[in-house]
Amino acid sequence: MMRTRLLLLGCLATACGGNFSNGDLEFLNALPTQEDLAAKLPGSESFERMGLDLGERSQLYVNTRQAADGFNRVPAEGLFLMEELRKDSPTTRAPNLRIWGPLENPRHPGLETRLKMERKPEGFLYRIEFRLMGSDEGAWWPVAEGSAWPDGGLRKGKGTLSILTAEMRNHGIHEPWLTNLERVDIDYQTSAPPMSVRMDFVPTAPGSAARQSYAYRELPDGLGEMRFQSEDIDFVPGEQKEKVTVLSRWTRDQGGIGILEATGGDVPSGSTATLVECWDASFRVTYRKSDTNEVGNASACPDVSALGD
Repeated sequence: MMRTRLLLLGCLATACGGNFSNGDLEFLNALPTQEDLAAKLPGSESFERMGLDLGERSQLYVNTRQAADGFNRVPAEGLFLMEELRKDSPTTRAPNLRIWGPLENPRHPGLETRLKMERKPEGFLYRIEFRLMGSDEGAWWPVAEGSAWPDGGLRKGKGTLSILTAEMRNHGIHEPWLTNLERVDIDYQTSAPPMSVRMDFVPTAPGSAARQSYAYRELPDGLGEMRFQSEDIDFVPGEQKEKVTVLSRWTRDQGGIGILEATGGDVPSGSTATLVECWDASFRVTYRKSDTNEVGNASACPDVSALGD
């Protein structure tokens, strides 16, 4: 009875409809949702670049806000259709297989989509597939594929999700964020705090696009962390771009701290340009330290030590 109740609660949490068996719910509740994988950085406004004196909007907060928004968009692209499909009952059931769809694709007219999910001894494998409307079974091609290994509760466990951007482009789907990308790889764990999500943008070939990666961690009390890296940012004035890594940590309502490190480009060989910046609950600078200047007192920075070193 308890297991059935938990399965039903999980279905309610993902807005399921239709007639679902307990077996269906085991498949459904292994899958992540957009909310499960989202970076929860306080504040949602769009900020213009401002000065970096005390009391001004923190630029490292702005950079982190932009990174979090971009980070959240990618799994949303992959999971939106999956969530739409699983609102209804499976169209195919077998002991270790469920298929949802086909459903007319709401974002790409002329295409239809389905979710195909297989149970393995360790967990589940799944694919989101597209084909031209009215095509035969052999016409399906993958847009995304992933794995889900449940462990101790509804949508708890670890898993992967790959957005197959090259496949989409090869089949005529052209969007700006797909340019020069082979795929976007995501892996996550939600079994125990801190939950974590890592995302890697893989270019089609070396030099065809800037390689970027993001890593997000979250504790239940609102403490969060995002580390993001890009090889294509002009941080130091000059003609070249630098490889930049930003580590930001924040509290629910007391602000946060960001640490930026830049190498290569116009940074002298063998050196690292650094910037440390703290912000308050209104996202305004309370402390700032660069290689050449320090303003404010580090005691104004919030305590984020629970996230570890």
